[in-house]
Amino acid sequence: MFTKNQRYKIKYSLKHRKAFLELEKKLLRKNTIRGYFHDVDKIILYHFLPTEFVHTCHQWWSKHHQCRAKTHDDFVQMVIDWECARFTKPDKPLNAYDTLYKFYPHMEDKILPILKELNLIK
Repeated sequence: MFTKNQRYKIKYSLKHRKAFLELEKKLLRKNTIRGYFHDVDKIILYHFLPTEFVHTCHQWWSKHHQCRAKTHDDFVQMVIDWECARFTKPDKPLNAYDTLYKFYPHMEDKILPILKELNLIK
């Protein structure tokens, strides 16, 4: 049986994934394979492992998170993730531009060109 927190996290992640796919399609005019698999690891692992452990592991191994992002596509996925978070995550109300400057100003040289490319500059 799932805990209340597991059920919440699964629903939260499913809602976020749906928003991610919708925004990815809008911004890129297509969905990518990476988009289809966005956060699927969390949705599956929340069924079996503690939620905080899953969250930590996901950030460590997912290329759309800061510690693993290296390619242009990684950073595009990161920006889409930041931008759609505000639509589904009450604890993350910022858009991608504001997220960059509040939490990741050291990444400006990588992220700002992508924000421009995707028309996400204020």
